Amino acid sequence: MNSISRRRVALRISCLAAATLALASGVTPAFAQQWPEASRPVRIVVGFPPGGGADALARAIAQPLAKELAGTVIVENRPGAGGLTATEQVARATPDGYTLYIATPGSFTIWPTLRKLNYDPAKDFVFVSNLVTMPNLLVTTANSPYKDVAGLLAAARAPGANINYGSGGVGTIGQIAAEQLNELAHVQLKHVPYKGTAPLITDVVGGVVPITFSDPSAKSLVDGGKLRLLAVTSAKRSRLFPNTPTMAESGVPGYDLSNWYGLVAPEGTPPEVVNKLNAAIRKVMVQPEVRQSLEAAGMEAISTTPKEFGDHVAGERRKWAALIAKAGIKAE
Repeated sequence: MNSISRRRVALRISCLAAATLALASGVTPAFAQQWPEASRPVRIVVGFPPGGGADALARAIAQPLAKELAGTVIVENRPGAGGLTATEQVARATPDGYTLYIATPGSFTIWPTLRKLNYDPAKDFVFVSNLVTMPNLLVTTANSPYKDVAGLLAAARAPGANINYGSGGVGTIGQIAAEQLNELAHVQLKHVPYKGTAPLITDVVGGVVPITFSDPSAKSLVDGGKLRLLAVTSAKRSRLFPNTPTMAESGVPGYDLSNWYGLVAPEGTPPEVVNKLNAAIRKVMVQPEVRQSLEAAGMEAISTTPKEFGDHVAGERRKWAALIAKAGIKAE
């Protein structure tokens, strides 16, 4: 048991003792009645700079969530180390319901296999709800010879083939998406890691690297004729890209990768708070204005129970750990 987990256990024992004392005197625990207090804002921490997908999500739900909770909700950006800095900080935050976090696949399902972390994604957080899902987009240069996935795979299987793919860096979801293609299609596309997605997309548009698995923000470049969209990575066709085939439909059976963002809190956050948050999130994520705002950013609004979200994250962590081991991916 790490230090964070020990502290959480001690805090839970303390809270349980306080709750028992309160109940014995006929008083309901204060946090069940008063959270969130009008004078204390609930912070949604984002591990990336303003402008990205996680930030857009947090800002889309902040005010509607505040209304549902009858409180104040603010967004706080803490960029650094691809989200790891903020993840570690939130793991150590006081579990009182006033610090929430936009969880992403990197910090919760990929990096736990690649690095020794200062947090345990399975033990140092409680899961509130998944919030959005989105496919990655297999895109290529506009004048690329690859007209579809079948053409790309045929070229990759030709004698002497040497086809590169770019990603935003080692351990990103874009690399995982490409290595899943390598595994399932029995090809050997070669990885070219970039330091971020902006220079990567610039080079794909320019033909420096021919393909990448982008997030849905590349849609504007596809619509503008600067990139060609070959497939989406989700198991089923995306409602946002209804005319684009999936990887499975394109000749890669079993291919399934959907990016997601969800809401978590530090372990030890009272169950009453988690349940109240989950109920509020379920109302927020069906609001037309929220759904439209997220769809404009390439995200489909969803909601789940805390258990469903936790089980999903645990399943993906096992899945990507096996792929990382098989592909021999190593952290830089």
